[in-house]
Amino acid sequence: MFTEDEQLMKLNLGINGKPHMVKINAQLEIIKVLEVEQLLKEFKDVFAWTYKDLKGIPLELAQHIIELDTTIPSINQAKYRLIQTMLQQSNNI
Repeated sequence: MFTEDEQLMKLNLGINGKPHMVKINAQLEIIKVLEVEQLLKEFKDVFAWTYKDLKGIPLELAQHIIELDTTIPSINQAKYRLIQTMLQQSNNI
């Protein structure tokens, strides 16, 4: 896991028309970066890049779907009115 102050480097493991981007730590030595890149490219067929690559797992389990009741009409929330003093302060910034 990376913290915010660490830099990430993007590597493309795919081909020009079909990129497969991964992120690695940019603070690695260049030799280690090349070793990691070579290892990831060698085993890139192991990664699931799309839902279709998840063989043996039904799409119903892998995809997140929010089912809405279409018989209930949608409601739009009323716009919030800002207090005039706050509005004046935000204009002065």
